[in-house]
Amino acid sequence: MGTTLIKHQRTSFPETPNAEPRQPTAREQPTPLTATHQDRKRSTISEADVRLRAYELYLKRGGAPGNDMEDWLQAERELRAN
Repeated sequence: MGTTLIKHQRTSFPETPNAEPRQPTAREQPTPLTATHQDRKRSTISEADVRLRAYELYLKRGGAPGNDMEDWLQAERELRAN
């Protein structure tokens, strides 16, 4: 069986030389973030951040086992304070 190639002709819209650029409507305008959202975003810390800081605390203690929960809680406190 043979294959038939179909050519699609690209169409374009005619240019309008006197067209003014359209301004976005009020609904399309970006709105600034509210202070409460920004504050909430700043206070959010990721689990990866806490994990890394807890590991740093673990290493600072010389790698002694048995204080993983204390390291984790200390890391959370430190990151929330910043």
